[in-house]
Amino acid sequence: MVSTASERRRPGMRPGRPRSVRQQRAEAARFRRSLTLVGLTVAAPGSAQFTAGNRQLGKVVLRLWAGLIVAGGLVLSLVPTDVLAGLAVRPWLLTLLKLLLFVMGIGWIALVVDAWRLGHPPGLNRRHRLIMVATTLALCGLVATPLVVTARYASAARDAVVAMFPSGDAAAASDGRLNVLLLGADAGAGRVGVRPDSINLVSIDVRSGGSVLVSLPRNLEKARFPEGTAAADRFPDGFAGEGDRGEWMLNATWTYGEANPDLFPGPAGPGVTAVEQAVEGTLGLPVHYYVVVDLDGFRNLVDALGGVTIRITEEIPLGSTGDVLEPGLHELDGYETLWYARSRTGSSDYARMSRQRCVLGAILHEADPGTVLRNFTALADASTSIVTTDIPVDQLPELVELAWKAKDLPIGTLQLVPPLVTPADPDFAAIAELVDDTVSGSGTADSTPDAASDAALGSAAVAPAEPSAQPSADQAPADEEDQPTGDLASVCSYE
Repeated sequence: MVSTASERRRPGMRPGRPRSVRQQRAEAARFRRSLTLVGLTVAAPGSAQFTAGNRQLGKVVLRLWAGLIVAGGLVLSLVPTDVLAGLAVRPWLLTLLKLLLFVMGIGWIALVVDAWRLGHPPGLNRRHRLIMVATTLALCGLVATPLVVTARYASAARDAVVAMFPSGDAAAASDGRLNVLLLGADAGAGRVGVRPDSINLVSIDVRSGGSVLVSLPRNLEKARFPEGTAAADRFPDGFAGEGDRGEWMLNATWTYGEANPDLFPGPAGPGVTAVEQAVEGTLGLPVHYYVVVDLDGFRNLVDALGGVTIRITEEIPLGSTGDVLEPGLHELDGYETLWYARSRTGSSDYARMSRQRCVLGAILHEADPGTVLRNFTALADASTSIVTTDIPVDQLPELVELAWKAKDLPIGTLQLVPPLVTPADPDFAAIAELVDDTVSGSGTADSTPDAASDAALGSAAVAPAEPSAQPSADQAPADEEDQPTGDLASVCSYE
């Protein structure tokens, strides 16, 4: 009889044991090698192919990977943050980034799968094969997730930029400054001819980023229009006429413009154009761009930001609910922030103006890079639905760079309220001089925003404060503690 190989054993050798040990050791070695190959591909794409597969392919991928790391390091270390922020709003660059991330993600996943193949799965036992499959899938998800998230951010940013900002020619700065009109209005769909609830002009120095926020009372009467405009010919003595005084206040220019479009031609629409011209004529400053924020949807923007922190100085009623915002440092959600900015109960328009500028400062204070990134897609969606502007997309990078510079600088503020201004009978020459002194004083690095305005104001640098009862339209309450001028951080507290 012919004996089989399994029957031919050396004396004293246990059946199958030596081969089993060798198999286990070889199996363990193959398993460690497989894990190493896929792990190397995650840390350095192409390394598995360079060591165990297509050496030429691995060499090319490793060089590309090293080049990306070096280029990224150089960009982050050498390019200023404000310039990077400006690059992040260029639609073509965002589209290119999205495509690059997509190709990079597909290629990286393919390399991980190929590294798994190079580990020779058929040579592993069932348990090790299952572990390798699970590990490979997990690592594919690990490398794909940040790329997918970044691509999603790039796509959301690109869509928001294209949706919000029109094409067109960039405005030339006047005396080295760009002036942007900020209007808060109930500008929801189907609602035309509304009156702005908040009227502010931000004047930005294009060299330093120094900015001044000028707040105008909505009840300002006899607003002027720029010389040479049809509205100036129609109202040579200011925006006034017969009937209810409320029909001739500054915020009523929007309604009047909608009703008389022939006087206010322009791509922005007659309502916005009327307010722009009224602000220009009143302040003596050109308005380069406008931004209209739908206050009804403003709460969504605050919620998308994750809320804002504001120090409240007195009780603020939340509408007719009977609830109030108590004095103290509070983190407000969108609903609470909207009522804080708009509540009139037991207050004045001037006190409300102060709260509105504090909200603007709070949003700027909260919008640090980490917060913006964590809530980016929600912020992009909210902004697209509530913001209307004529800022051209080509000038957006420059404005973003300026905004980034301004974030670290004190923001000058000027409120045209009593006793500086009598809304029912304003002195426009004095307003223009005050605005000019305040704005010109914010353009240098060694000047404080309130220095120029204090010189212009003299002893009137502090206005009265928010009342417990409603004051007249022409007079602020005598006990108001708010300052109509100065650094926004010194007027509003967020910590």
